[in-house]
Amino acid sequence: MKLKRISAFLIMVFALSGCAGDMSADGAMVNTNPVSNTVISKLTQRENDLLSLHMENQPNFSLKNEVRTYATAKKLNKKLIQEDSVKDVFQMLADTSKAEQYQAPEPEPEIEAVEVNTVQEEPAVSADAAFEIKTTLYGVDCYGCNVREDGTGNTAVGVQLNPAWGVMQSDGTWQSGLTYDGYYIIAMDASVPFYSIVEISNHGYSGMGLSPDQPIKCIVLDRGGAITGNHVDLYIGSEQNVNLINYDGSTPTAKILRYGK
Repeated sequence: MKLKRISAFLIMVFALSGCAGDMSADGAMVNTNPVSNTVISKLTQRENDLLSLHMENQPNFSLKNEVRTYATAKKLNKKLIQEDSVKDVFQMLADTSKAEQYQAPEPEPEIEAVEVNTVQEEPAVSADAAFEIKTTLYGVDCYGCNVREDGTGNTAVGVQLNPAWGVMQSDGTWQSGLTYDGYYIIAMDASVPFYSIVEISNHGYSGMGLSPDQPIKCIVLDRGGAITGNHVDLYIGSEQNVNLINYDGSTPTAKILRYGK
């Protein structure tokens, strides 16, 4: 850019100097101004010096550009390396965190073969001999029993009861009376399984089909909060039927004929 400006200035000076010159015999312009010649000479020399200096420094400029490019690339590469290192550190921390959170599942313990006892454990009362019991009577409308508006209720195992209709049998039909599939319904201690068959002798009850000298066979279909130990509660339909049954004060005994399943 400087060279162009110098060239333009020399052309302008040369034109001015030409105007001050004389015409020679052959028509050529002759510069007769010594000052102009001196200026032109100095400017020409300066132009040549600048051109030489520029040519000398050209390799230096190229070297500077290369050095600048290398430095920029190195800085960029260093930055990328630092970013990659940071990423690697974060990835390492993340992997470490995952490793700490991961817990290998514990091996399942080996299951040893155990012989299954299919024989039901016997309750506290003996099934081999008769044992003394305490007997009471209850109805579907007893205090604390879940009697419905239509007068029906059910035992602990779900057998439907009604003082007027009787007892719903296993086949789903209602049968009048107090028995379920031919057995009187009783509540016993939880140690005696449901559906156990119990024979009660010397019960001392008479009325509503009961006779003191006739043992009765019963089935355990109910429980009761106060029925524990050797206490047996005999179902008689309604609480009002208690007045229809007499008791002679005998000491009843029971024997379990079959344990329920």
